[in-house]
Amino acid sequence: MNLNNKEFTNKLLDIATNYKTIYANGMFGQPITESIITQKSKQLPNWYTSKRQQELRNLVGLDYFGFDCICLIKGVLWGWNGNINNVNGGAVYESNGVPDVTEYGMLQLCSNISEDFNKIEVGEYLWTEGHCGIYIGEGLAVECTTRWDNCVQITAVANIALQSGYNERVWKKHGLIPYVEYINSGLTNPVVPGENEKTIMVELLQLSKGKLRKNPQIYTVQRLLKQMGYYDMDIDGAFGEGTEKAVKTFQTKQNIEVDGIVGMNTWNKLLK
Repeated sequence: MNLNNKEFTNKLLDIATNYKTIYANGMFGQPITESIITQKSKQLPNWYTSKRQQELRNLVGLDYFGFDCICLIKGVLWGWNGNINNVNGGAVYESNGVPDVTEYGMLQLCSNISEDFNKIEVGEYLWTEGHCGIYIGEGLAVECTTRWDNCVQITAVANIALQSGYNERVWKKHGLIPYVEYINSGLTNPVVPGENEKTIMVELLQLSKGKLRKNPQIYTVQRLLKQMGYYDMDIDGAFGEGTEKAVKTFQTKQNIEVDGIVGMNTWNKLLK
């Protein structure tokens, strides 16, 4: 069964923030094991150098999953669910009618392909030569790349806006993936845009210290708290002690439960 764009982007965001991942050519979410390293090294010997093989072997037994840019997208569309005990992480190869194509092959399958980034929907396919990602809203993308953190990560779409605390990439084209249903139902708006930023519809998350790594909604909370004078640290998209302290101060002033967690009551007060 195909995902809608809300489900699709939520799964990608979940992988980027809650799973240990590493870029591994040809992997679509396989747990890093000795057997998969051996298998992929035989299939792609030019990429799996001795150095890269050793780097991956150092992660065996540590619950890491391997992806590359297009295989991240295919893996999610094939049903990847983070099953560490499944050889493919729960994905079923070429399931749900999704073929095993290259990053350019996926672009060719997309509809409404455009170079105009003023009009883009959440869940759209992002493409540049030899690389791809997915637009998740708020000027951000999820991509798997060897650059920066060498893993599945959240980055800024420089075509739309630069975001503090995020590495940015300029993309060339975007389009609608035929295996994703693009809808807006059931979405809410956690983003208070700055000047010249777009309002994007995404699902609100419950946020608390240490639960997520860099996350666009944490960035939004920090920016709102800073605008209101409760937060005076860097806006970095990471929920640390400084953010928790600011949330508690805000909750105290708003006469709501003081727990340092950004749940629906706190979101409602922040977005008033």
